[in-house]
Amino acid sequence: MLEAGDGVVELGLGFPNPKPHVYYPGGFFHNYNPFSDNSDFKFGQLVAKGEFLMSDRIGIAAQFNYGYFKEYNEAVVSEYDPLTGSYNNYNYYYNTKIHKFRLLGGFHFHVVRTYRTDGYLGIMVGGKNVIAKSDTNDPNVIGELTSFQLPFIARVHFGLRIFATEHFAIHTELGLGGPAFSFGATYKF
Repeated sequence: MLEAGDGVVELGLGFPNPKPHVYYPGGFFHNYNPFSDNSDFKFGQLVAKGEFLMSDRIGIAAQFNYGYFKEYNEAVVSEYDPLTGSYNNYNYYYNTKIHKFRLLGGFHFHVVRTYRTDGYLGIMVGGKNVIAKSDTNDPNVIGELTSFQLPFIARVHFGLRIFATEHFAIHTELGLGGPAFSFGATYKF
């Protein structure tokens, strides 16, 4: 059972890991979606959280989330050459890597407290940042890859920890404003 003065450290994975919208601010000169081959890679958000219980029912918490996306697209674009009066086909590639970071702080209210279980409601606020890097051989791409997102976030969640020993537990969490579902390991000190 968690009591006033206890601390908790958690590591886990959160799902889903939605891809942030990124774009070239100048856009493409191509007026259609020419992608002929797409491949992408992503995994769930990595979640690291700490909590300190100020009383038996209220804890202060901090959370860090990291998400990664890799996307590769190839396109065959047919462009008109006015000098020759014919169309030429060009093969272009678009390689994008996106790193998404979130840092939140807030409070947990522990509503279920037994010897082996700890259920809590939480509210957190914080900030986020997206770093996007892109590589392409398309000369029609204007500008660097960018992403506009509001830098502030809020999260409301319900979590449950089930302790296997006095110090080790598994946890799961459902929420809005971050991963909808997360799970992982907990250590109480």
